[in-house]
Amino acid sequence: MQITFLGTGTGLPTRERAPSGLLVQIRQQRLLFDSGSGTLGRLLAAGSEPTELDFIYYTHLHTDHTADLIPLLQAMDLARRSRDLHLTAPCDFWPFLDGLLALQPWTRPARFEIARHPAETAPYSHVSSPETGPGWTSSAAQTHHAPHSMGYRLESEGKVMAYSGDAMDCPELVELGRDAALLILECSYPDQLAQGDHLCPSQAGRIASLAGARHLVLTHLYPVCHASEIEAQARKVFSGRVTVAHDGLVLDI
Repeated sequence: MQITFLGTGTGLPTRERAPSGLLVQIRQQRLLFDSGSGTLGRLLAAGSEPTELDFIYYTHLHTDHTADLIPLLQAMDLARRSRDLHLTAPCDFWPFLDGLLALQPWTRPARFEIARHPAETAPYSHVSSPETGPGWTSSAAQTHHAPHSMGYRLESEGKVMAYSGDAMDCPELVELGRDAALLILECSYPDQLAQGDHLCPSQAGRIASLAGARHLVLTHLYPVCHASEIEAQARKVFSGRVTVAHDGLVLDI
């Protein structure tokens, strides 16, 4: 399993950090998690053709996670795609998608179908999977950042990667990241500026420690975050490996 961090920033991007996007490769399949603005270009820069994606997962509706959804669909249609696109998302995503397509009918796929997989139909367990693809299973858990925000867990060949999307400190994240080889958690603010609907480093570190995760990766960083500071704050409560993600970071598990 190879993970590429396309965007590690927020709705307030910087030159160094673009809005959220995460690419996971399992064997020959590529899975996209969230698509903030500029994701199409960053996929191409990472050597991945956006129009060839078959599996996309969304954590919630906020623009820094969804802005390139319509450009992705339009690019796929212009490329004369004919394979179904498997899209997994929270329940409030579907009226959001339908509204976007109604406002921009020229982006409605003409040659392929969007196979809709509601994340809530399979709350986290070791056996549930809202979308099972060739070589992996995925499951979901609420993250409480927004009314229907979800995080995802991928399992493939005995390896586990979990991704929070935006989240607040909650027990569901511990179960989502249970025994994960790689636990990717948002870390929007340093401890001294903690906000209730986002994680700070000490919260992320505590979650990783309780989950028994081996490697904690911090992402979704506002400009007030400084890598050395937030890494030190997380290390105070987590003894495993800690990485502060940056755009273009590639990790293998």
